[in-house]
Amino acid sequence: MSIRPYAVTRDRLNSHTIMPDHRLLILFAHPDDEAFPVGGTIAMHTARGVTARLITTTSGELGEIRQPGSATRQTIGEVRRGELAEAIKELGIESHEVLQYRDSGMAGWDDNHHPKAFVQASEHEVVARLVFEIRRFRPQVILTFGLDGLYGHPDHIAICNHATTAFRLAADDSAFPHHMALGIQPHQTDRLFYSVRPRGFRVHMAETLQAAGVDFPMPSSDRANDGADPETIDLTVDASDGLEAKMACIKRHFTQLQPDWPYERVPREVAASVIGVEHFIRAEPPVLDGETVPADFFAGL
Repeated sequence: MSIRPYAVTRDRLNSHTIMPDHRLLILFAHPDDEAFPVGGTIAMHTARGVTARLITTTSGELGEIRQPGSATRQTIGEVRRGELAEAIKELGIESHEVLQYRDSGMAGWDDNHHPKAFVQASEHEVVARLVFEIRRFRPQVILTFGLDGLYGHPDHIAICNHATTAFRLAADDSAFPHHMALGIQPHQTDRLFYSVRPRGFRVHMAETLQAAGVDFPMPSSDRANDGADPETIDLTVDASDGLEAKMACIKRHFTQLQPDWPYERVPREVAASVIGVEHFIRAEPPVLDGETVPADFFAGL
């Protein structure tokens, strides 16, 4: 039985299927990670009764302050935690927790080396916390970033690596046995999905908005090829049914919103063609040769 390298489907969820016994654990690095790349897909799942929980490892305190006066460098972490608490309501996420790691900043920043930076955290410590979450929440599906961290962000890459390890260890009763003493039993999650974007997504975004009459800049040459190899992507989701919830969630992250955010100034179909399409790799179990991955993360479970 061979693992196939590439078979993309573009699919929509069946909005009439109710799934009250299904649980989705979302593991990301910063407030707004649940919004921009995957908000539509999350909203469509929770609208069908899926119980979702979000773990965010940092407060995003090194993020930009795009709205003048919305925060200061001293308050940005606290403000962003407050924004996240409101943003998850728009997606129907039932519960969330922000861990106390420090935002590591972009690749190459001096902040990468801060002793409290997420990328400097002990792998054993982070994985133990994530395994505890998995065993306690007992999800059928986990969602995190892909190996490329969308665009090489160190914290995104770190949460992918730690979440992947935790996915595999949560079912191992020899891993972190002190959990069992607390009454928390091993748990085998059925599926692990990575959020990715296809290489060149920034160019597509700019060209689409420019064609709609928006003065939107093309990406710099060093960012034009951000994204994953399209041949590694298993699933492209038409998330337009969750577009309004996603946009509402994004707007809750006010500090991170450009003052001239374009998606309310273009026709809905234009917005849907850019932020209403979301991409995933199914990391576990690997996709088999000829297999089609449905937009329903829980199909068959």
